[in-house]
Amino acid sequence: MEEIEIEELREQLLTAIQKRDRQKVIEIFDTVPNIDIAEAIEDVDDVKALLYIFKVVDNEYAAEFFAELSSDQQELIINAFSDKELVELINESYADDITDAIQQLPANIVNRVLKVCPKEMRNDVNKLLNYKEDTAGSVMTTEYIEMKEDTSVKDAIKIIREKGRDAETVYTIFVRDTKRTLTGTVDLDDLIFAKEDEILSDIMNRDFVSCNVNNDQEDVAKMFKRYDLTAMAVTNDENKIVGIITIDDVVDIIEEEVTEDIARMAAISDMSDPYLKTPVYKLVLKCVPWIIALMVLQVFSTLILSGFEAEIGKFAILAVFTPLIMDAGGNSGGQTTTMIVRSLSLDEFDKKDYWKVAWKELRVAAVIGGIVSLFAFGWLMFEMSVGIVDTKSISDVTPLVVKGELLIAALVAGTLFVTMIISRMVGCSLPFLAKLIKLDPAVVCGPFTTTIVDIVSLITYFLIWTQLINPAFFGL
Repeated sequence: MEEIEIEELREQLLTAIQKRDRQKVIEIFDTVPNIDIAEAIEDVDDVKALLYIFKVVDNEYAAEFFAELSSDQQELIINAFSDKELVELINESYADDITDAIQQLPANIVNRVLKVCPKEMRNDVNKLLNYKEDTAGSVMTTEYIEMKEDTSVKDAIKIIREKGRDAETVYTIFVRDTKRTLTGTVDLDDLIFAKEDEILSDIMNRDFVSCNVNNDQEDVAKMFKRYDLTAMAVTNDENKIVGIITIDDVVDIIEEEVTEDIARMAAISDMSDPYLKTPVYKLVLKCVPWIIALMVLQVFSTLILSGFEAEIGKFAILAVFTPLIMDAGGNSGGQTTTMIVRSLSLDEFDKKDYWKVAWKELRVAAVIGGIVSLFAFGWLMFEMSVGIVDTKSISDVTPLVVKGELLIAALVAGTLFVTMIISRMVGCSLPFLAKLIKLDPAVVCGPFTTTIVDIVSLITYFLIWTQLINPAFFGL
């Protein structure tokens, strides 16, 4: 929904609650998705207003709505509910939704929820809580429809009618043998069009895709994309089905992984909490350690500049173009790293393809370097000729100012050419190196790539100056 619609929805709902307009609240829940309603009142901390919603809305809607609320609101509601009300809410919820909710809550709240959970639900929640974070087991749901191979189509449809409302999905039925080993899947449309006396083993898909409980959730999301799935079975090491993952879970996984990658590329710690609900001190703690770490890495740049302090003092114009060279190199390296990380994450190539990618990037870098250096040469000559850049430090050492300007422009252009090549090769190589040592390639992106390229750019700049351009000045 657009922002204006969210504001209107918020006003309508809060007005209805204030007036105790039961019919209006029910009408809103009948016509508006729960996620939109939750977003509209995400900053409401009036427990009486929240409880009124749960009082008048059907349990089915209430459970879905509860799953969309913020952890603070969920805590308020759980604390205000009696054990009986809490049980009713839990009975209408899915185990994975309850697990997601209580993972963010204090231990005493978690214990209370588990205490009132029906035994079967408690077992499911405990099972999900015990799986390693960010694995298939931690995001799966245990509400699914499974049937034996010898179940007839007629009986299968009857089972779906009886249990389908409590399942996460009815569009995929998971078939097992007598030992609970997963043997196939049946799509709902295949079931509907099959003959009633056929059995599931005759119509099931035997080339199904499944994942292990310990598979990384990001790998699971890639499998959904690759095989165009809406649901996938999660099995243990004995290939026995223990849960399923559905497409709505995958959407959440993708959002989480993208958020995590963005944070790492920007050198920021965990960004899972909503920005406006995150305290100032937490935002500070997310950023400060990385900024300090990058400042420490910049000591190498400081050492380089300090080593050439005498040259910079004699030719102040050298300092003028230092930011240009560092920024150009950092930007070029960052572009490359972003493309390589994206391609690695989409499995467009693997670490064994490094030399193919490096050779391609070398050619790209040479062309880009040539274009950028030629443009830079012409642009810098223009800047110096019209006075945008002061050339006084050149005239102090030689009367041939124009030739001096040509040498300075050549220095910057040549440095940019070399920097473009080196920065793109660094930006290309770091993600592969991270992949090789089993780190997330996003970790080495952004500021880390920029910092390394800054150091290389400065070394190149002053080496060209001292070895080529500076002797030319004194040979004028």
